[in-house]
Amino acid sequence: MPVSISGSVGDAGGENRPEDVRTVYALFNKVLPTPLVVSDECSAELMQAIRDFQSAFMSRPDGRIDVGGRTWRELNAAVNASDGELTGSVGDSGGQNRPRDVRIVYALFNKVLPSPLAVSDECSAELMQAIRDFQSTFMSRPDGRIDVGGRTWRELVAAADSGDSGEPEEEPDGDINVGGAGAAWTARNQWDRDYEAAFSDWVKQLFADKKGSLAACLRNPAGNSLYSEEDRNLSIHCDCADLPYLLRAYFSYKKRLPFSFNSSISGGRYTNNNQPGRRSSFLNYSSFASMARAISNFVHSGFFRYLWTTEKTDTYLCEVNRDSVAPGTIYYDPNGHVLVVSRVDDDGTVWFVDAHPDNSLTSKRFGAHLSRGSCKQGGGFRLWREQKVSNSGSFSLAFNANSRFFDSGKSQCQDSYQVDGLVLDYHQWVKRMLAIGSGRVDPIREINQQMAALDQALQDRVESVEAAVLQGVHRKAHPSSLPYNIYGTEGEWESFSTPGRDARLKAQVREMFDLMKQSVTAVASGNHPYEFSGSASELVRKYDAIWQANASGVQVRYTDSSGDKVTLTLREIMDRLFKLSFDPYHCPELRWGDTEAASCPDGSNKRQWYEQEQRLRNVIDKDNQAHTTLDWGPEQTPDIHLGHLLEWLKQEYA
Repeated sequence: MPVSISGSVGDAGGENRPEDVRTVYALFNKVLPTPLVVSDECSAELMQAIRDFQSAFMSRPDGRIDVGGRTWRELNAAVNASDGELTGSVGDSGGQNRPRDVRIVYALFNKVLPSPLAVSDECSAELMQAIRDFQSTFMSRPDGRIDVGGRTWRELVAAADSGDSGEPEEEPDGDINVGGAGAAWTARNQWDRDYEAAFSDWVKQLFADKKGSLAACLRNPAGNSLYSEEDRNLSIHCDCADLPYLLRAYFSYKKRLPFSFNSSISGGRYTNNNQPGRRSSFLNYSSFASMARAISNFVHSGFFRYLWTTEKTDTYLCEVNRDSVAPGTIYYDPNGHVLVVSRVDDDGTVWFVDAHPDNSLTSKRFGAHLSRGSCKQGGGFRLWREQKVSNSGSFSLAFNANSRFFDSGKSQCQDSYQVDGLVLDYHQWVKRMLAIGSGRVDPIREINQQMAALDQALQDRVESVEAAVLQGVHRKAHPSSLPYNIYGTEGEWESFSTPGRDARLKAQVREMFDLMKQSVTAVASGNHPYEFSGSASELVRKYDAIWQANASGVQVRYTDSSGDKVTLTLREIMDRLFKLSFDPYHCPELRWGDTEAASCPDGSNKRQWYEQEQRLRNVIDKDNQAHTTLDWGPEQTPDIHLGHLLEWLKQEYA
């Protein structure tokens, strides 16, 4: 997820929230010659580092970093500069040796050398010798200097990206001993098909007894077969894109397997033509906990957004079959969401677990509410790329052509699919490919599953709204404007608003609406892909029975502004589906679409915001790149009410 802080850090009244403090430690440790000892508390050393840093641009350093303030901006600029291009030559024989450039070269060499160099603003004799030694692999007369854009610079950047020191690579074998003191762990095994199968089994078991957060799952001995006493107080923050990385890293740690990952990319969460950047590994961190924090700081959904043929990515687009789509497989929704497969049923239904900015975990069922995008965006099911490490610590990544189930035929990227004479859309095709047996869809089973998934989504929404209420966000004054894009932002809005969650909820209802309508029409025509032998009127009666049972049986309970518990049935929620407020600054009553409740204390300003946000609430298919102004969404509220549809179907097919 993007690096940000939610409150001030440092001396002189800093709020010093643990997550923010860890973020600031991580940033300083990318620019300081000697890293600070990281903790949840703002130490005297960190406050002094802030003052020393501020002294370069402030006459009176206060030792505090404010959200969006100059110190925050300068620190991020310094970190970004450490990954930048040279502005002048570095090294011997007339090198200009500007301090910033020298630090960049130190940083690159310390990615590829087995023993890191001591970093400073000056080009030491050791650095010049390292340059000569590196040049000796491709130059007959090493000169000890790196010129802007020259061959030494290009070779060094390439070596840093690949983790290659320039020495002949040792052939990895199954008996390795890589890591030791200073590394997060010692790798003793290489990834192979047996470990891949074990990883899948572990993920399935872990989420069979899913808790409210990833940390809670890992601290649960009943679900986590790799649990040990060190996990008792494990603390991990996990957003959606972090989840697959943290699962893979944790399993690698426990099984003593190598783990490396892209810790930077060129591009963002919603840009095209993203490219993998530098790599980090378990060798670069002193503990699993420190690597987990780095993953949470660096990784976001853009780390899955690649043209499908891109090499050196952590994951790749895969074919869809029972072997490739299994617990641990990743699904990338190009609208900015990442999920992990938790199980696959015999009828081809895929279940996921996903994480959210508020650190919660929820369950999802595969369906049309999840976007696929295109091969240009790399959307769909993805597998981890095989990686091995040599005894010298060099990593090698499998090429696409050598990766098991790589989707070389772009099967996930087709506009439509023909199977057994039937034309299917992507989501229908996935289920057909994963089903054991005929693959024909039982519409009654399908609707029951979707109804259960809708119930779960509503219960998850209760927790999400409650989280905002517990933080008192609804009591704060409403901001003077909404984010540029309400679906992809940072800070309080990202943590506590629900526009994306609510859009998926509406998409789930629409999927049920479409299935009911299309299946009844298809059964009436006589040529259909459904496992149903009755008439259209019989199917309508079965659907109506399911709806009537769930319309009153599915319920949510929330706490209103006066502290009383309020119960809503599915029928009531369906009536006000497009009135549910995604805005965390609204009272709980408005969050649940009750515009008449006397208990809601929201004044005229918040009520005006609620009215103006109606067109945004009318949106079902979110767009994470659009400027979501108040008039961005459709003026008319979509009619996807299941009860209304069934009344019409009963008249048509009486």
